[in-house]
Amino acid sequence: MPDWLFILVNVGVAAFVGGITNHFAIKMLFHPREEIRICGWKLPFTPGLIPKRKEEIAESLGKVVSDYLVTSEGLQEMIRKPLFRTKVEDIVHQKLNLLSESEETLGSIVSKWWSNEEWQQLKDRAVMSAQSVTARGAAALWLNHGLEDKPLKELIPGWSEDKLQRWSEAAAEAVLKELGDTLLSSEGQRLLKEMASAMMDKAGGFLGTMAAIFVDEDKLVQKMTPMLIGQLEGNKVRQTIASVVSYKLEQYGEMSLGRVVQAAAGEPALDLIQRRLEQSIPWKEWIDHLEKIRLADLVTPRLPAVERMLPGLMEKGLRMLEDAVPGAVRAVDLSSLVQEQVQKFPIERLEEVILSVSGREFRAITWLGVLLGGLIGLFQSFFTLLWR
Repeated sequence: MPDWLFILVNVGVAAFVGGITNHFAIKMLFHPREEIRICGWKLPFTPGLIPKRKEEIAESLGKVVSDYLVTSEGLQEMIRKPLFRTKVEDIVHQKLNLLSESEETLGSIVSKWWSNEEWQQLKDRAVMSAQSVTARGAAALWLNHGLEDKPLKELIPGWSEDKLQRWSEAAAEAVLKELGDTLLSSEGQRLLKEMASAMMDKAGGFLGTMAAIFVDEDKLVQKMTPMLIGQLEGNKVRQTIASVVSYKLEQYGEMSLGRVVQAAAGEPALDLIQRRLEQSIPWKEWIDHLEKIRLADLVTPRLPAVERMLPGLMEKGLRMLEDAVPGAVRAVDLSSLVQEQVQKFPIERLEEVILSVSGREFRAITWLGVLLGGLIGLFQSFFTLLWR
């Protein structure tokens, strides 16, 4: 055989052996995926390295990711970078601009997450919760401040003997004025006429008959009206009414607020307050109104103020996020999470991922085997020819 052919054959065979060896070595990282047994004897190198060591690889990856790749210090450092802050601000600005131009309503957004029945149930629960919170708040305020047993005079500002007298005189003046105006009105005149007629009817006997014949009711009313007005304008009547009002005010002032309210309303004060709050606060109407509000109407008027406040809010938010990172990383337990996910990962998919990242390098290793095998064959040929 000619020397050149001898060298060529040796180089070709060695290159083929080197390439095919590296190729199968790479394939044996993933294949076979299950162990192979022949007559109960386990075939060596089955399963492949990665399927066989999958749990160990998952544990190692988990430790590497949690200890070196994704650490709380690294995340905090990333948050502190100006580039990260700029990106976050840009994203927030974009979202705000989109919201300011959005034609969607709060109701349409809600409909993407819940059905009509579910949303109605949520609204009903929200209304009941709001009413319950309001009732509990009223009860807490009522009980914590001892309003049930606190005298009325301690709750009314400026309660004193002098003011009590002035209030009584003012009340008497108002009552007498209203009564005088009523007597002078057509309704009051009719009432006085009916009273005079009733008095004559009740007189009975000869005196009643004579009064019915000779007494004119209209003239009697005309004579009675000035007399009654004069009595009402007199000091004695005014002082009497003022004394009655003052006495009653003193009585009510000594009574507790709970007793006063219960006497006036006919039910316990706290029950009355809670019932009135439930009836007067339209929680359901407010929620229904919120559904119809457009995002643009909600965001646009406040957009300039929000943009002015945004740098400060971003600073506080990022600082809070930075402070929360260590606790969040500990809570997530990244090592266990990565290990669990890798263990769940199908080996076929894992092979695709590794080959997609390192396929070029694996092919380079195969061709490197061809090159090294060829060089070894070349040197072997030279040494063989020299010693021949």
